[in-house]
Amino acid sequence: MRHLTLEEKVGQLFWFGLPGPALAPASEKLIHDGKVGGSIFFARQGSDPTTLKALTDQIQKTATQRSTATPGLIISVDQEGGHVQRWGEPFTPWPGNMAIGATGSEANAEEVAAAMAREIRAVGVNLNLSPVAEVNNNPANPVIGIRSFGENPQAVARLVAASIKGFQSQQVGAVAKHFPGHGDTDVDSHKALPLIRHSWERMEQVELVPFRSAIKAGVDAIMSAHILFPSVAADGLPATLSGKVLQETLKGKLGYTGVVVTDALDNMKAISANYGVENGLIMAIQAGADAVLITESYHLQDGFYNTVLRAVNDGKISSDRLNDAVRRTLTLKEKRGLLAPAQTSDDAVRSVGNEAHRRLAHRVGAQALTLVRNRDLPLKLRTDERVLVVGPSYSAKSTKGLTDIFTALGEGVRAQHANVEEITLERSPSKGSTAAARILAEKASVIVYGVYNAHKYPEHLALIREFVATGKPLIVVGMGEPYDLTALPEVRNYVAAYGYQSTNLLGVGAVLFGQSPPQGKLPVSIPGLYPIGHGLSY
Repeated sequence: MRHLTLEEKVGQLFWFGLPGPALAPASEKLIHDGKVGGSIFFARQGSDPTTLKALTDQIQKTATQRSTATPGLIISVDQEGGHVQRWGEPFTPWPGNMAIGATGSEANAEEVAAAMAREIRAVGVNLNLSPVAEVNNNPANPVIGIRSFGENPQAVARLVAASIKGFQSQQVGAVAKHFPGHGDTDVDSHKALPLIRHSWERMEQVELVPFRSAIKAGVDAIMSAHILFPSVAADGLPATLSGKVLQETLKGKLGYTGVVVTDALDNMKAISANYGVENGLIMAIQAGADAVLITESYHLQDGFYNTVLRAVNDGKISSDRLNDAVRRTLTLKEKRGLLAPAQTSDDAVRSVGNEAHRRLAHRVGAQALTLVRNRDLPLKLRTDERVLVVGPSYSAKSTKGLTDIFTALGEGVRAQHANVEEITLERSPSKGSTAAARILAEKASVIVYGVYNAHKYPEHLALIREFVATGKPLIVVGMGEPYDLTALPEVRNYVAAYGYQSTNLLGVGAVLFGQSPPQGKLPVSIPGLYPIGHGLSY
């Protein structure tokens, strides 16, 4: 703190995104000039471990060349597992939080987080923007859903703490998000500004429970949400910009002493469209944010830095507030070895996607499979009876050692019964695709229909109803939130998989044919039909 200049202190507040897999000259200059405290990686950085490692090594080398007093950078990524997983193969495809929630196992949560941390640490990433700490209790939620561990606050709290323990045991910081809770919204803050009207008493009983657990577990950082909470913030400001939420509630009432980082300010309309990015930056820091996240806006990053520097020089951001933010950031960097960062080992890169990690991912994904409704399982078919698998064209293909002819869902079924045909349909399938599926269904004895949130896609709803009307055994495999039965009460067999990764789907075939009894339990209720904890056996 004594050695950093005012300009370098302001730089510690910014976590910037990068435009590609190489360090662009403009980004390199920002880092070299001490105007960056952290960085966030996305899919645009690519999924090649060697390239990623070279990039993180170059970033850290550039950061520490400025002076002996300038620390290295926090390098972060959204590697949550499930469908928010920035890096694909060869990184292990992990089941998401709701799948882990369906297993109910803290050991699974910790083990998956530790393995995930080993892979991202191997390429020089030192902070994972995970776990999601929301309690997903609104079926209409457009942005959290299967990213949450579930609907029960205490269960979510247990699994959040276990994940934090797993990440941080491998020297990768964890980030609980999005405070004070995005689980009961029906608006996506990427597109608009959500509003939650719950009382403080209700929030204490639900939304805040996992965040208190995260704080007790020693989480390195907490990310703020761009959401209005009138019961907490009577100032009418969203959480990210409200001192009532960040300073008085999170740091005051909840006693949080770590880093508070904003969700993205430049590409989320909840902030950019209502307050403007530059004004939002100043307001967030004033409110108690210790780091501000700018994920894109590459040509404006230097200007954003200058905006905050002027606000400090003009007294809009006090020196006490600046020093508090920098002290919290430097404490985190000291904890994670970033005051003098060492380069990662070439040997570590080879651990990415190793066999032990893949076995773990598939085991947890299989344990999560939940038999919600059953009329025809386990299947007992003659060899001449054909199974039609309606697979998701948007899911990951099968993993190492398996063919790419079938999706992971089809491959898992074919492992149990040789006479299998598969057709893939998009999330919103065309008339031609559904017509082709009808033709194949006529020749099938059994239909296995994998779909992502069928209750939101009328084309799938209509086709599923047609297949039900044939009287043939139909098994719907839900790969999103398990709310499909609210729109499809006539479906007789339903398996919740909680994701469309290969790790979620390869085990479905064994469940359908009785080779692996279903173990999962619903971590959310299905309104009017099934409570939390429901799950059938044969």
